[in-house]
Amino acid sequence: MKKIIFAGLLVLLLAATSAAGQLTLRPQVIDNGAAALLVWKGPTPLSGEARFADQRFPFAPRADGAVALLAADLDLPAGSYPIEVTLDLPGAAGQTHSLVLEVRHLERAVQRLSLPPSQVTPHEPEVLERIQRERQRFNEIFAQTSLPVLWQEFLRPVDDPTGSPFGVRRILNDQPRAPHSGVDFRSPRGTPVRAAAHGRVVMAGDFFFTGNTVVLDHGGGLYSLYAHLDNIACAEGELLDAGATLGRVGSTGRSTGPHLHWGVRLQNQRIDPLVLVNLLPAESS
Repeated sequence: MKKIIFAGLLVLLLAATSAAGQLTLRPQVIDNGAAALLVWKGPTPLSGEARFADQRFPFAPRADGAVALLAADLDLPAGSYPIEVTLDLPGAAGQTHSLVLEVRHLERAVQRLSLPPSQVTPHEPEVLERIQRERQRFNEIFAQTSLPVLWQEFLRPVDDPTGSPFGVRRILNDQPRAPHSGVDFRSPRGTPVRAAAHGRVVMAGDFFFTGNTVVLDHGGGLYSLYAHLDNIACAEGELLDAGATLGRVGSTGRSTGPHLHWGVRLQNQRIDPLVLVNLLPAESS
């Protein structure tokens, strides 16, 4: 009897079913710095959102229902987190569902790097002012949820092997720094860099730390960042298709050599972009 009761509770945690349709979560257990996908099979909602870890994540309509991405920030503590979903269905506003997402703590590796001191600890007032101004601009962009959801698939920007992984704890010139908020690819200089998904260019320029950088807004609070580019082949305001060339690999900004740094923010939560590649494969579009 206890086994039957436990199995019934487990089903409630992993899927929520109503007369109108079914809501499922995949996967049900993720690491900090990862993402999960909510899938609603049923009438396409007029609107909807999921509340998870003090953040709100919008649903994107699909022909057979809707989907929503959830993000567990790199620093989110391990634990069981409730997900509260509200869907406004045609003729049935305010449909609610409750699920649970388990977040595990993944211990990250430590990486030691050596760079010119001027790139690690600049002291010039004009450089410090520039860094602060650029940091504020990044923060303002990542905090916005302006566009409707544009993404469907999520692609690797280059085909080359990865170098530094997401979340690695970096020590630059023996000084601890913030963890690596993206993935590095060991790509030769000049390699074309592709847009990971359909999106609008909201930032394209040269920055102190990230060099020539492009940021795409994929809607619903999802952004992708491409840094250290040799050149930029798009302009702010331009709408790019998934797979479109936005620049070429370089070594601009604070860099030890040619490579692509690729980062993702979802509702300003830092997540591993390769997780989205696996979660949103091209054939699902």
